Amino acid sequence: MQIERILAVIRFLSIGPETVATLNPKLKSLGYDRSDRTIYRDLTKISEVLNTSHIHVATSEGSFRKRTWMIVSHKQETSISYQDYISLFLIEQFKTKWLKKVTGDTLKQIIDVNKGISIKDFSEIAQLVPSNSVENSNWSEFIYKAKHKKLLQIILKAITKRIVLKIDWYNHDRLVECNFESHRLVYHRGTIHLIGCYYKSSNKSNHVIELDSIEAIKELEITFNMKGNQTLLDDDLQTKFGIHETNDEKIYKVVLHISKSNGIYISNRFWHNTQKFKVLSDGSYHMEMQCKINIELVGWIMSWLEHVKVLSPAILKDHITERLEYVHKMYIRNLEVISPANTNDWKSIGK
Repeated sequence: MQIERILAVIRFLSIGPETVATLNPKLKSLGYDRSDRTIYRDLTKISEVLNTSHIHVATSEGSFRKRTWMIVSHKQETSISYQDYISLFLIEQFKTKWLKKVTGDTLKQIIDVNKGISIKDFSEIAQLVPSNSVENSNWSEFIYKAKHKKLLQIILKAITKRIVLKIDWYNHDRLVECNFESHRLVYHRGTIHLIGCYYKSSNKSNHVIELDSIEAIKELEITFNMKGNQTLLDDDLQTKFGIHETNDEKIYKVVLHISKSNGIYISNRFWHNTQKFKVLSDGSYHMEMQCKINIELVGWIMSWLEHVKVLSPAILKDHITERLEYVHKMYIRNLEVISPANTNDWKSIGK
């Protein structure tokens, strides 16, 4: 049984880079239910034994200090295809700044680990595409600091181990505290969001917390069960526009009339899983979605200015009208800007 398990590990290592965390579920699916410590010992032993003039196990410190193992052949040391290089080049160049800070990976390191290619060969390969030919504007990207990397490490551990966290976070300008079940991280509109359940009295409800709003995190000696939560979480995300919370649980049929040029732009992008587009005789577009209404949908519609018009539902059309009237009044009367108290109430204006 042990030999069969070792052979299974070797097979996985020959396909691609693996960590203890990625190997464990794969081995369990084959009937080898072992602890992380046992798998680590297997990997260490394989690295010691499988070290010949033709093949060896390459190791590296990956994301969040997780060691990565992969079997490589010495024959690979001068071989990397142009397509492989282009793929890795684009991944590296289009990475966001926060991801580069978190992983610490460079293109040299990626190629060195995955292909066994030496640094002396890299400069020749790099000439295939100059590094200044591609650029990421990083527009709207949150500027992450060292503390955010530490937060991510704790959160990912909590998601994996089902550990309840005590989180201090800013709900607008108020610092609040809650016990939180971390279910999933979602990268949305330039920042990372933590989605899960928080405890309010004896009840639990789905909630979204932006990573940059978290002030402090502490692991509690409590674990939670994800049974049933995965389906509830997926259903919740599927019915929202974006990920922002809303007190309005009703699903609306939202129909928008979009100008021709904006329709071409909007119809070629993903906004919601139920989106449907229809080109009208004059070249303009109708967009239809089945979703909840939240402040994110309201803000998204208004961001298109006079180029997008709400046709239905009437409640959303009236609200956009009232909100535009309030903004107009704010400028005419020189009113002060407002910090919202509760953006879950999308119907609230001027509070």
